[in-house]
Amino acid sequence: MTRARVVVVGVGAVVLVLAVVVGLLARGVVTAARTEEAAGAATRAATALTPVLLGYDWRTLDADVARIDTATTGPFAEQNRAIVASLVVPAAVGTRASSSATVQRVAVVTAAPRRVETLVLYAQTTARNGAPGETVARSARVVLEPDDDDRWLVAGFDAS
Repeated sequence: MTRARVVVVGVGAVVLVLAVVVGLLARGVVTAARTEEAAGAATRAATALTPVLLGYDWRTLDADVARIDTATTGPFAEQNRAIVASLVVPAAVGTRASSSATVQRVAVVTAAPRRVETLVLYAQTTARNGAPGETVARSARVVLEPDDDDRWLVAGFDAS
């Protein structure tokens, strides 16, 4: 192999390596931008949807249950439907209860372009049998994922 050929092969190899590195960096930048966008959208969704999931009034339960159902997605949607039907509705009717939540703060725990886990701090007020409601500070791990229309919905809710 001649010296010129060695130089050409060497330069070609360097160019190839640099092209791969640039491609990987570009992919990383795009993924980071998508992740940042997802974190922002999911934070806004967690702020808006937490009160939807936790809000109901025994006098308007049918509408409240339908509204709650529109806030969830994936396997969690079916789990939440079952919990609402078997626990929330009977308790709300039996004690003439109403509940509302106000989000205080949302923090992103982990984020990826199609799944964001947040920590939501909220105040929940529950009134029963006409008595004034008691407000309790709470927190929840709220997982959000976009649906087919890229609307971020609750895919998991674990209150503590």
